[in-house]
Amino acid sequence: MDTGAGNSTNILEESVRRELFEEVGATVKGELQYVRSTSFTLNDGREVIDVVFLCELDDCRPFVKSPDEVEALYWLSEEEIPNHPKTPIWLAESIKEAEALRIRKQAIPAAQ
Repeated sequence: MDTGAGNSTNILEESVRRELFEEVGATVKGELQYVRSTSFTLNDGREVIDVVFLCELDDCRPFVKSPDEVEALYWLSEEEIPNHPKTPIWLAESIKEAEALRIRKQAIPAAQ
């Protein structure tokens, strides 16, 4: 969100919303919740900064909308991801943390 003074807020959250829509046609419902951020080097030497958010999608059917950026799309449950043969360890760890956060959020009664 642009504040009009050359400063922006919620840059990461807005990037998640934009990229999900641009790359796979998905729209986020409600707020995003930060899970974690990590950095690592891939086997091919590329440096990665991985920022993970937990969110809920509006009713939509994700698809490869931007084939230049998305080679393939696998829509899996959090139980299926760790067992998928192409799941890298960093993704499995991120999903585990996001699921733990989702469960904690469900356990907190909504403010009335």
